[in-house]
Amino acid sequence: MKLKLLIFFLFIVVTYTNGQDFGDFPKINKEKLLNDLDLLYQGLDKFHTGMYWYTPKDSVDFAFQKVRDKINSDLNVLEFHKIIAPLVALSREDHTDIYLPDFVGKKLNSETRFLPFRVVFLGKELYIVNNGSDFESLDLEGKIIEFINGETPTEIVEKIGNLFASDGFIKTVKYSDLRGFNFSKYYFYFYGQLNQFEIKLKGIKEPLIINSKEIKSINEHFKSRYKDNKENKEKDLLEFKILNDSTAYLGIHDFYNPTIRKESEDKSLKRFLSRSFEIIKDNNIQTLIIDVSENGGGSEGNEGLLYSYFGENYQKYLKVRAKTQKAILDNGVDKPLKLKTFGFLERTFHNRKQSDGSYERKLNAGHGLMANKREPKFKFKGKVYIIISPITYSGGSEFANMMYSQGLATFVGQETGGGYLGNTSGYTQTLILPNSKIEIKIPALQFVMNVEEKLPFGSGVIPHYEVIPTFEQYVNEENESLKYILEQLIKKK
Repeated sequence: MKLKLLIFFLFIVVTYTNGQDFGDFPKINKEKLLNDLDLLYQGLDKFHTGMYWYTPKDSVDFAFQKVRDKINSDLNVLEFHKIIAPLVALSREDHTDIYLPDFVGKKLNSETRFLPFRVVFLGKELYIVNNGSDFESLDLEGKIIEFINGETPTEIVEKIGNLFASDGFIKTVKYSDLRGFNFSKYYFYFYGQLNQFEIKLKGIKEPLIINSKEIKSINEHFKSRYKDNKENKEKDLLEFKILNDSTAYLGIHDFYNPTIRKESEDKSLKRFLSRSFEIIKDNNIQTLIIDVSENGGGSEGNEGLLYSYFGENYQKYLKVRAKTQKAILDNGVDKPLKLKTFGFLERTFHNRKQSDGSYERKLNAGHGLMANKREPKFKFKGKVYIIISPITYSGGSEFANMMYSQGLATFVGQETGGGYLGNTSGYTQTLILPNSKIEIKIPALQFVMNVEEKLPFGSGVIPHYEVIPTFEQYVNEENESLKYILEQLIKKK
């Protein structure tokens, strides 16, 4: 990451803090805020194994010093959150999260006024999905927002997107994570309380003046104007369909074993895959479409289990590493905090301590480093298409990474949210800053994947064919990528 870019976004964040209205929260003494800042730095520096994967340590140190210099007066919790959230985002790891205290959320829900829309980015165009404003008679759903208070949505995302992390330098996540009401929420976190918004819509000459509204009022408008489609059956977590004589579809929407046991008919991914691939073989299926576009990960090992039906076993991780077993955070004023990684058995039998005090996973102990432990009975040797999206993340993205690196599939959709090189996750510990009560979730394990250098540093898996749904397809929950594969790729062969 270039130092100029780091300075640029930090100055934007700090500059816009002064003079903004973040509510009547009590001010926190600046010395106490500096003490919290010290603990935040120590937590990321000592415990977050992948903290300097994408952002060099000297750049992180520089950013912290700039924020330290700017804390020259007392701030309330939201003002403090705004200037430290970009520091957390410098981890460039989406498993690293920052949360405001519960009492802040309750106060915001009862008193703060927001932009009264649910929205979605399709590509980089911002659409209104639901209108919670007082303009009930206006048909705003599906309209494209070109400007908000004189700024384009892209310009706004460049700013508010610094308040949360994404893996590496993946931009699609910044847009995807701002769907629904998140855009309004993060707009407030960055710009503070505003009385109204000047909204310029595509195709409408004059801008609309939209008054900000409280959550209760917005939700009442949503409830009265939009049906709750609870009667629509939710899709199964694990789906298998034969689409025609030679093509089948596998929808693997989750890798989390407890959820699969609770909600899947097969009760386990292993059982589901064994049954599905036996049917695939019996029906002589030649083309398989795998949908992991909604797979945000889950239980470790399931990505390798799915991969085993296509590729040969190999060492999928170059290493799995923890920076330390125990980090003590001490600012010299507040009570020291302890962040711990492994339990005794895993630390002793599955990992090897290194000379620098870090731990690295052994090749074959426990989960190990290999792609899979057993060859499945029914391997697939036909044509494979994989549907991906910015929600393809963690274990879901690791499956995509392996298949892409090994050249085993054609990818359709949008860039994955999970990094191609791996991620830092696992054994996440919560750091509660004692004075502001802001919570930081810090992951401990760095999973470095053994992938071919086929993609830019810091990217996710980039599809061979990018497919972005229209607004109508989005609201109707149509699988446009599946349709594209069937009509544009398979039929035209």
